[in-house]
Amino acid sequence: MRVKVLLELIGCRVELLHFAMVDDAVLEQDFDLVAASHGVPTTVIKTLMGVFAQEHFLLLAPKAQRSDLLEHFSEVNRLLPNAVVIYPFFANKEISSLLEGVLELDSDNILQLPTVLLVDHCAERLAQIALNLKGAHIKTFTADNTASAMDVIKEQNIDLLISDFTFTDGTGLELFNKLKTCQPNSRCLLYTSKPDQVSMVAAIRQGVEDVLIKPVDDNSLLQSVHKLWQTELLRRHNTELVERLQNTVDALIEKDSLLRVIFKHTPDAIILFERGGKVIETNDACEQLFEKPLKEFENCSVFEFFDVASTERIKDKIATLSKNRQFSCDLRLLKKNGSEVPLVGSFNEIDHHGEIALAVIFKNVTHLKEKEDLLVEAKDLLEEEVKARTAQLEHAKNVAEAANHSKSEFLANMSHELRTPMHSILSFARFGLDKVANDDLSKDKLNKYLSRIEQSGERLLSLLNNLLDLSKLDVGKFPFNPQKHNLSNIIKTSIDDVSGTALEKCIAIRPIGFEQGIVLECDEEQINQIMRNLIGNALKFSEPNSEIDISLAVNEQMAEIAVIDRGIGIPEQELEKIFAKFEQSSKTNSGAGGTGLGLAICREFVALHQGTISASNNEYGGATILVRLPLEIDLPQHLANEQQSISMN
Repeated sequence: MRVKVLLELIGCRVELLHFAMVDDAVLEQDFDLVAASHGVPTTVIKTLMGVFAQEHFLLLAPKAQRSDLLEHFSEVNRLLPNAVVIYPFFANKEISSLLEGVLELDSDNILQLPTVLLVDHCAERLAQIALNLKGAHIKTFTADNTASAMDVIKEQNIDLLISDFTFTDGTGLELFNKLKTCQPNSRCLLYTSKPDQVSMVAAIRQGVEDVLIKPVDDNSLLQSVHKLWQTELLRRHNTELVERLQNTVDALIEKDSLLRVIFKHTPDAIILFERGGKVIETNDACEQLFEKPLKEFENCSVFEFFDVASTERIKDKIATLSKNRQFSCDLRLLKKNGSEVPLVGSFNEIDHHGEIALAVIFKNVTHLKEKEDLLVEAKDLLEEEVKARTAQLEHAKNVAEAANHSKSEFLANMSHELRTPMHSILSFARFGLDKVANDDLSKDKLNKYLSRIEQSGERLLSLLNNLLDLSKLDVGKFPFNPQKHNLSNIIKTSIDDVSGTALEKCIAIRPIGFEQGIVLECDEEQINQIMRNLIGNALKFSEPNSEIDISLAVNEQMAEIAVIDRGIGIPEQELEKIFAKFEQSSKTNSGAGGTGLGLAICREFVALHQGTISASNNEYGGATILVRLPLEIDLPQHLANEQQSISMN
């Protein structure tokens, strides 16, 4: 029984069963702990073991004097070697600690317990009872006389006074009366060795919960504390509920008064009516809207105020009220002079004295209808203007989006391409300065740094030159000086210009058809730049130890130059896209670098020569760039005059 009380004190729900009551219904329940007494048969223990883990068993050992039960308990203990055993000599504090460990409880899971003031003139008994209470996690203050008890009462909030009936300077009843003066919600337990001298009626009248007989049994004391405290918690809870209910009632009364004031004086007309239409109540605004004294509404139906269509609309809505229990609809109010007033009615289903009724708020929307008519008149004119403006804005939007997209791509590409060589120039310049500062004037290292700076500077200059070339081409101010040149020699010069890169990657460049002497009217520098860009791209996207073919042929007065690599190729849908400004193939634009200007410049130069440039994928898995140039250019008159002037000079 002591274990049951301690479990209840820490907030557990305990079910006390005789072993004969253990059946399937019990085994199906979800218990966190099974406490088995020493007298439970082993057959019942084995049945319980089939459902509950050993760590959730608690065994209550018999007293050492009961030798007849010790042998049976030893057999049970052998069946459950991992179970927690509680012996009769364990103090309450030890048992509580074991229970918390088995149930894995922390301080947040323990039930709120009372704060106790324990008063007794016998120091030994005072210490023993206090130890048992503290062992059950009850916060306990002690005193051995009235004076020291009052000192505690002044400093602490006491829920329960446990006192000897008499002590050196007073009685427990006197002390309890003083405690109630300061703390009226406190409770009291007394214990005495002379119950015949105690007036139980007088004690109960003064609020004492129970009188225990000394010597005070630990288990009986805990049971009394538990019962008293549960009663007190229930009383406090009920008091709180009553206060909360009273506050709710007061709030409802106040709210009802406020609602009555709002209902009566709101500027919008409000009518409460039964489902059949009979008016229950109206506010003051109804008198003006419906042109009828308030007292005459009592025997009216709400349906008689509106035209037939409005009435039917209301009835249909009422008949099909959904879960929302509310609806709105447009209405036409019939005035005495034959005119109609447009209204919007907001209907809500309400409970009126247990019967279903409806409340409706009417909004006069005459001014809104007038504005609506004006808007309809202006609608057609606006639609025409909107159509015209929409077409203009759509065009402007497309132009702006294209410009913004081009600008974003340009900034993204150029910021990366310009940053890379500039970062290299700054880094190797700093390396050189550090070496000079440290008097480390190694010629090889300084030569290496300066070479890297030179290479990065040349790359930066090339990028800037491309931008300048493209800018000149866009405005038509790029110099164009066509002369008769040997096309094979121009291409060989371009191959020599990129031979260093080809050598680094061990790529062989194979000229095909260069033995025929093709004379082409062209700007030598532009053709050289075209070929450098095309061969450079082929080298960039070709694997090491591969080959690049450059074929040269004449077909129908057109020189055909093909650069054939064995690189990664170009997606079919992007074969035309790669010649646009700032565009690159999706296969190459994420690691090979570049601004997307090279092929765009090539296309512009080819266009100046009145030729064409195209891309395709070849049988080797790479790309083929084909350039077709007319052997002779049909120059416009102004260019022909400029060319003649240059020749004469």
